[in-house]
Amino acid sequence: MQRNINRFLWLLLPVLVATGCDAPEARFRMNMAYLHKNEKKAEAFTAEQKADVANILAALFGTPDQPHLPQGAGLEDVISIDRLKMAAGPVGVDEQGIATGLYRQHCSHCHGVSGDGNGPTAAYLNPYPRDYRMGIFKFKSTGKGTPPTHEDLLRILYEGVPGTAMPSFRLLPDIEREAIVDYVKYLAIRGQVERRLMEDIAIELGPGERLDQSGEYLVGEIVASAVAKWSAAEEEVTEVPARPDDWNESAAIARGRELFHGAVANCVKCHGETQLGDGQRTDYDEWSKDYEDFSKPMTDQEKQKLVDELVELGGLPPRNIFPRNLREGIYRGGRRPEELYRRITNGIDGTPMPAATMKPDDAPEQQQGLTAADVWCIVDYIRSLPYEPGGERATYGQEFKRERM
Repeated sequence: MQRNINRFLWLLLPVLVATGCDAPEARFRMNMAYLHKNEKKAEAFTAEQKADVANILAALFGTPDQPHLPQGAGLEDVISIDRLKMAAGPVGVDEQGIATGLYRQHCSHCHGVSGDGNGPTAAYLNPYPRDYRMGIFKFKSTGKGTPPTHEDLLRILYEGVPGTAMPSFRLLPDIEREAIVDYVKYLAIRGQVERRLMEDIAIELGPGERLDQSGEYLVGEIVASAVAKWSAAEEEVTEVPARPDDWNESAAIARGRELFHGAVANCVKCHGETQLGDGQRTDYDEWSKDYEDFSKPMTDQEKQKLVDELVELGGLPPRNIFPRNLREGIYRGGRRPEELYRRITNGIDGTPMPAATMKPDDAPEQQQGLTAADVWCIVDYIRSLPYEPGGERATYGQEFKRERM
């Protein structure tokens, strides 16, 4: 590792990439909204400081057409360079007949070449496509603040996200889905490094001071700190306990209804007394709050000024995030019982959906929190809602009843 770091002097020079003349060169867009947010903390970044960020990122991660991985931070254990190159670049086929440019073919029109969630179709979609650069993902087996596992991202590609524009890619060969997952991780880690560099300029450096361009700092500290969480994701998977052997579904649904409306779980605060998602409807997700917390009290004029700033900097106008209508039976993170269990115990990263306060099964009843059995009761209750009178599937179920002769 040290040998690789000590050889990192080439970071002092901008990376030049030769391109053809048939098509414009694909470029990563700088995160101007986050840059401007950090400028507000200190002083405006100098042209040299902005150039340092761009040149360091190019040296560390390459370009959309020619990506590479910095050595010495353990990134090769998280991302396969061969699969990364398969997903990168323009759409085509290599000399062996293997598809290339998979990300640009299947993903960039929504998520953008930079992974900023602002591709050509993004503004027309609700919800907006995911911006990978924060390193935050909603639907995963790990808790808040921990990246998804490789399998989590593969599952999203295989199943899609119901109720959104994110389709299933199950018809792609396994190796192509694997390549896209590696490219998404690459964009996320690159984005996290970009954010950290901007933070360090704003917080650690004085006016006009330049970033440390040594390998010890850039690879050994900045990149390694981002990679460490991704490397540990497999160890942070939330285990899902089995239901008790004497489980009674009818009793569980009744108990789940009680917990749903009770003070401990307090699901009604957001999902509403009717479970239609008509509780709070004024909050925003973390992507919308990244530039400014639009949920804070402000006048319409103040809010519009901030929205105009964000759009001018390359962002999308913020939208309120609405809680799920649980009577529809559409669960974006998966409908399997264990997936719903994790949505409750882990919360949903990047959203107002919190992680449940848990307690041991043998804890005193007066102790605050939910037991694993309590969570299973809520899961069963949620899964029953579409079939209750007034639910989306209640009428459907009755249509097939016939009178006995």
